[in-house]
Amino acid sequence: MPIIASAFLPPSPLLIPEIGRQNHRLLKKTTLAYQAVADILKSEEVDIILVISPNGPTRPDGLSLNIGPILKVSFQEFGYLATIKSFLPALSLADDLKAQLGREKPVNFISQGDLDYGTAIPLQLLTDNLKAPKILPLFPAENLDNRSHYLIGQEIGAVLRARPEKIAIIASGDLSHRLKKKSPAGYTPKGARFDNRVIEYLNEAADGREKLLSIDEKLAEEALEGGLKQLSVLLGIIGDSYEPEILAYQTDFGVGYLSVNFDLKVAPI
Repeated sequence: MPIIASAFLPPSPLLIPEIGRQNHRLLKKTTLAYQAVADILKSEEVDIILVISPNGPTRPDGLSLNIGPILKVSFQEFGYLATIKSFLPALSLADDLKAQLGREKPVNFISQGDLDYGTAIPLQLLTDNLKAPKILPLFPAENLDNRSHYLIGQEIGAVLRARPEKIAIIASGDLSHRLKKKSPAGYTPKGARFDNRVIEYLNEAADGREKLLSIDEKLAEEALEGGLKQLSVLLGIIGDSYEPEILAYQTDFGVGYLSVNFDLKVAPI
């Protein structure tokens, strides 16, 4: 089956109304971006959602996959105590990925019932109208660079295309955390410079991919970005035939919240 949908989305807790409260309204553009992606997943009747998250347990040189028996959306770390949703893991897909990718680099299975917020927030906002999709949270390797993650993504893509299910890819992450004086890590002009380059290169589609993978590491580090590894995996998975659509870019809270849909309809993969 083709990979039916792909997006890069920010996992801000403020997008959850019960957590963000009055601040939630300031992220209206990002909320609408999530709704646009949710509509795509509903129309395509997705079976599995692969979420590439920056916030789970990582290993130095290999991917990690969360195959907990029940995967629960819970925001207790933000003071919201209810368990909101739960999902079954895509165990067969996890086995296939470990079998194929694990020949060269370790693929680690973990069992974590409560989803990390980088996975939980996209799932909470994307799945209200879906018919019980299975979930596979994936965490990048701590010590591998963006290009290595892109190459791993290519291997993942080959596995996904051999599967019978309709699969969606969601890369969860933020751009710079240093865009304003009120930013969590303070301000640097390199934050906006980094974000602008990422958006510019994404708009160039496949022609900008090499620039994105080669982006200055020092610039990315000083910008305190939180999305390039996940984005690199996503780009490796989807290959060359896609049309990027920037749905939203917000900096209201000093962090670059970029929402991008990758339209695969131009040449289904």
